Amino acid sequence: MNRREFLEAGILSVAAAAASESPLFPEASVTDTGAQAHSRKEQVDFGYAFAPPHRMTIARPEASEKTLFDLEPGFLTMRWSYEDLRKTPLAILKTPPTDWQIKIQPLLDGKPLLDSTWRRGEHFLPMLDNLYRDPAGTLQLEAIGGLTGALIRVKAHNSDAVAHRFSLVSEVLSGWVMHNPAWVDAGKKPDALVACQFDRADRVLLFVVGAAEFPVGRMTTTLEWTLQPGETQSGWLVRPYAACEKDLSELRKRDWNQEFEAAKEEWKALLGRAISIQIPDSGVRDAFYACLGDLFIMREPLADGYMGVICGTEGYRSTNPFEPSLVAIALDQTGFHEEAANGLRVHLDMQEPDGNWADPKGWAHHMWGAAGMKAWAAMEHFKLTGDRSYLQSLFPRQAASSRWQEIQRQKSRIPANEGSAVYGLMPRGMGDAGLMNGADYFGVFYPHNVLSVFADALTVEAAEALDEASELPELRRIHETALNDLRVSLRRGAIHDGDFQWIPDSAGDPGGSRWGALYNLIPARILEPGDPLIAGTLKKIEQNISPGGQPVHTGWMEDGSWVAITLDNVAETHLALGQGDTAIAYLYSSLNHGTPMYTWCEERGQEPGTKKTSGDRQHLWTPVAVVRFLRDALVMEHLDGLHLGLATARSWLRQGGTVGVREAPTHFGNVTYQIKSDVETGRIHAEIIPPSREQPKAIILHLRHPDRKPIRRVTVNGAPVRDFDAKNELVPLAYAKQILSVEAFY
Repeated sequence: MNRREFLEAGILSVAAAAASESPLFPEASVTDTGAQAHSRKEQVDFGYAFAPPHRMTIARPEASEKTLFDLEPGFLTMRWSYEDLRKTPLAILKTPPTDWQIKIQPLLDGKPLLDSTWRRGEHFLPMLDNLYRDPAGTLQLEAIGGLTGALIRVKAHNSDAVAHRFSLVSEVLSGWVMHNPAWVDAGKKPDALVACQFDRADRVLLFVVGAAEFPVGRMTTTLEWTLQPGETQSGWLVRPYAACEKDLSELRKRDWNQEFEAAKEEWKALLGRAISIQIPDSGVRDAFYACLGDLFIMREPLADGYMGVICGTEGYRSTNPFEPSLVAIALDQTGFHEEAANGLRVHLDMQEPDGNWADPKGWAHHMWGAAGMKAWAAMEHFKLTGDRSYLQSLFPRQAASSRWQEIQRQKSRIPANEGSAVYGLMPRGMGDAGLMNGADYFGVFYPHNVLSVFADALTVEAAEALDEASELPELRRIHETALNDLRVSLRRGAIHDGDFQWIPDSAGDPGGSRWGALYNLIPARILEPGDPLIAGTLKKIEQNISPGGQPVHTGWMEDGSWVAITLDNVAETHLALGQGDTAIAYLYSSLNHGTPMYTWCEERGQEPGTKKTSGDRQHLWTPVAVVRFLRDALVMEHLDGLHLGLATARSWLRQGGTVGVREAPTHFGNVTYQIKSDVETGRIHAEIIPPSREQPKAIILHLRHPDRKPIRRVTVNGAPVRDFDAKNELVPLAYAKQILSVEAFY
């Protein structure tokens, strides 16, 4: 079967015939291996969060000035750097050092307030809400990235019947000798901390306003009030991005509340431009917008006028073409087309004159999958916008990349490799993501080969869309040869494990992580959905599930989990196979492995409260995986079909539940739909405004009854229809330019 035939017979394509005569998943015979492992409650409670500190970063959208907060019981630590990426060579792994750290600790009558909680302000904004409690009173910190500084609004309240002293102590941890000028000069106000060393001596690190008293400390400044019963007082703690001591007199007068509220409005306006999703579970809905907001937290200016996406806010504060390409897809899917193209531009431009698209001068050098990630994101931009001029500018890069990759593969097409699993594959390269060739970081890794062949497939697709007749024969030959060689290699290199086989990270080597093996199905479609290697690989991954519902060893940690890859690889595969219950269970598991601020470290141990973590404390891949998964669960293109509600949680359609999206970009144009549950009277109603740019082969509406009851009959715009699939809980709809009103009866 060639690629075109495979696409036409794809896993979720819907034939023109009635669904009862042509099942939705005719060749997808993969057993839902995760079904029993994920029969958990559909509730977001962060019950498997790793141990504090929990990190949240505040900033303005796409700003270089970022402030990191690490939350622990009883205090928080604020961290930042005065350096950024505007003078760093493009896309190299060199991060701005987080040189400055200040510990912020509330006290009640001189003793720590140890009962503390943290969450996002106003449910999902990139704003910290940190509350400290005692029977005698509370102290609340709200933090957001403002125009001129990181702002912390402080509110202290005495709920007792007697007076109490409330203090907020800010102590420099990373400096030397002295930081409060009033410690040595009694004539100066004790409300500021300055650098003294390691920067310009009079640079203001932090200042406070609004307290009744400012006790003097060598390394500290303190807000302090003595509050009477029932009294509330407020003040401010400000980290100015650029200020010196001479600026303090004016800074003390500024209306910080106005700047704070303006910062909130800026974020609300930005997120208000996104697609609107309706989900009755507020924990999941807040996760979507919180994670979408963090995609903008993790954008910032790069050298040479580029905008970049960083892979983490500290240890990975740089860019490469992997996670940032996924961010471009997510932004396009949520309506931010200009931002998606702007953030991807640096990666498209990082191509050598010979066509090498794997960043030989950058972080991703020798990672052959880079070309596939770039091509995937760029082609999604074209498909989601219909911008033909964009594709015309992209195509020469794609063609050059495919020709360069063909030259590289020729090096392994030699007589000595005949019959071996490396024949026709890309040369030895860097794996990353836990991929190992024995003890070697370099090898011939399947995930990177899968993505490189995927890049060639997308080159052919672009050439077909642009009618590049003169180029197509050569580009098809490159792709079909590479695809055939890879498929042969996957058979030869598969691990035989009892009654099944699975795809390792490199041929014949069962070591290393499971990252990327399922890219063979989605997005690359190297193998068909019913292929035993897909079933076997999924079975292998799901043989080792943590108590919290996470596959183990999907990255570097052999006994831990990379939560992002649970969604990006495993849950997306279940979506592609139509296994919505398992897919959505992985979402709930992944959310509950995050912090109450919807942030995740890169990898972590299995148990709740684990102290075993690795990578950046606030990593990019999980929030972008959450955004992409939720969008796909609600709206997903598969070949020539548009699927709506493919993996809604059962609980979302309990009586009165409403699920839907508004103006969601798809390959066919924007779609709007709403599903309303009236299951107590045996009905579920849906209204759909179909996309208008292109006509999908079919619109497939999934109606997932909370009790799994089968559909008995269906009407569309009042007329009865027979082509619904009661077993798979779906209603295929013929395309129409009018609103489609669907009523399902149970």
